[in-house]
Amino acid sequence: MLQLCFGDSVKGTLTCAPHIGNTIGGATAVVISTDKPLDTPLKKAAFSVYRTLAAPFYKRRAQKQEARRRAEAVPVDYESNDVIALLGDLNEGPIAGGLMSEARKEVVRAWLCFSPHGDTAGTDADVEPYWQACQKDLQTLLTRAHTGEPVRIWYDHTPASLCGLHAAAALLEDAPCQITVVETPELETKNGVARRAALGERGPTEMGALLQYERPLPDTDHHALAARWRSLQAENAPLRAEQNHRLTSVPAGFYDAMILSEAPANEIMVAQLIGKVLAECRLGISDQLIYHRIEHLKRSGKFLSVQPSPAPYQEIIRRA
Repeated sequence: MLQLCFGDSVKGTLTCAPHIGNTIGGATAVVISTDKPLDTPLKKAAFSVYRTLAAPFYKRRAQKQEARRRAEAVPVDYESNDVIALLGDLNEGPIAGGLMSEARKEVVRAWLCFSPHGDTAGTDADVEPYWQACQKDLQTLLTRAHTGEPVRIWYDHTPASLCGLHAAAALLEDAPCQITVVETPELETKNGVARRAALGERGPTEMGALLQYERPLPDTDHHALAARWRSLQAENAPLRAEQNHRLTSVPAGFYDAMILSEAPANEIMVAQLIGKVLAECRLGISDQLIYHRIEHLKRSGKFLSVQPSPAPYQEIIRRA
């Protein structure tokens, strides 16, 4: 059975899930840092003692937590080579020309060649292997689904994942295969509103437990999803978001008011503002999208640059 997901992080998690056992694998790292200068011998000595005592404690705690998660993990029923992903971030940019159009490739290029920290950005040499891997996954999906192999779709309620679900429904509308979906459950409540943890927020040990939420995708729902995706392609808006439980085309400035609402009256680093928006608004969108909207708000005079930086995310800004 094919395991179809949306985004590299989810693909990596699902790929690792079949290898989960009751032993700890990989490396456990502990980082202890300070933004205060260690400018006296006393401060240096105190920090050295803290680092020496704290690091082993946090390492042991992390190992115990990982061991518990692995011991409680529900085994998955597939192999790693069954996991494929459709091109991610379909909630951003043009979609009229299809998943692997040149316009979509430009979106991928902009994403891969952007460096938030001012270091060496990616180049076209990095784009091509990634693009070819996406094409390979798409071809695998179409080939195996049209031979009748069942497809299990993993999705959450982030805009990119919902776009992937709709796009997959359109791609598989004529495929003679059984389709089931695994939808993330509601997990917690914030201000009276239940939210679903995105699949990208989960680890490999959690994937097996989500299989209890698997359900068949009825033909009526399948056709409705496919029809909705074709409508969205025809509209070809800058962004897509879930509104009133429906995937909808929205303008480029859809998130601007929420970004401004999280900006304090005083100065703030761009990275901190992005973090506040991601943590507080729970929009399920990429940090790069938020950054580009901040840049637009700067150009329109809503934000002022207080301290520019060669590292885009380290710039200091404030509200105008």
